[in-house]
Amino acid sequence: MENKARKVSKKYAKRWFSTVGLFLIMYTLFVLMIPFVLHLYMVETNSSILNDHILYYGIYFIILMFGTLIPFFLMRKTFKISVKRFSRNTSASFKDLFVQAIVVFTICIAMIYASNIVFSYFSFESKLLSSIGLTYDDANLDNALYVFMLVFATPLIEEYAFRGVLISSLSKYGKSFAMYMSALFYALAHLNFVEFIPAFAMAFLLGKIALRYKSIIPTIIIHILFNALIYAMCVIPASITQYMAYGLVAIIGIAVYLILSGRYEFIKIQKVRNAEIAYSLFLSRPTVIIAMFLMIANTILFMFLN
Repeated sequence: MENKARKVSKKYAKRWFSTVGLFLIMYTLFVLMIPFVLHLYMVETNSSILNDHILYYGIYFIILMFGTLIPFFLMRKTFKISVKRFSRNTSASFKDLFVQAIVVFTICIAMIYASNIVFSYFSFESKLLSSIGLTYDDANLDNALYVFMLVFATPLIEEYAFRGVLISSLSKYGKSFAMYMSALFYALAHLNFVEFIPAFAMAFLLGKIALRYKSIIPTIIIHILFNALIYAMCVIPASITQYMAYGLVAIIGIAVYLILSGRYEFIKIQKVRNAEIAYSLFLSRPTVIIAMFLMIANTILFMFLN
């Protein structure tokens, strides 16, 4: 795959990247912009839907699901990417998944708290817990549909879209390039500057795992476990908060031990020669630029909304 990437003409690459950008625009409009406009409309009209959490999140679940699946399904069909390419039975053992999951948890949680601390100086308040297209507040934690979306549905949809279809679509021009660019758009789609770095780190690590094992099954499992852990941290009773802290310290200690003892596999993704050409071509496509602009603009709008 890497050798083929060097033989593709710039003209062909530009057309390929422009098409990817077009589907990213479609995704951004469906999953990010429409929910924002819809929420504003319901607030302005004082809609009763705002007080009906089941109906409210039911609508957003439908938007999230179809708004993600349709653009990425079309992307997959356009580039003739078989689902089997990224959903095959994983070769990862339980030990592999355990080690990778512990390290992902440690790095991402550290990034979350570090990002919170840094952005607190700029009066940015992190929601800490969110799914793409949705914002988090305390009331959501008791909503069964929201919890289902957060812990199960969102990881499945996101892994299919970003670690499955998007990485596969861009891997033609280098796996490392595909990993970084999919991580960038995944982070931008989180509608929160505070979560940008943690989301990028998570996408980067999961992208490596998906490429290493040629399957998104390990990343789906790790993503579900990670979201479940974050949810547990938010709902755990104050009386046993200290035990959660002890548990996090234990996870960090295990991760450090796994890394220092060599039991953690540092996944290396080979870079293509002259890879900067792929980055420059991709990031200079008008459709890609528009998709990025819409994501950033939507993030700013959500800041003022919240």
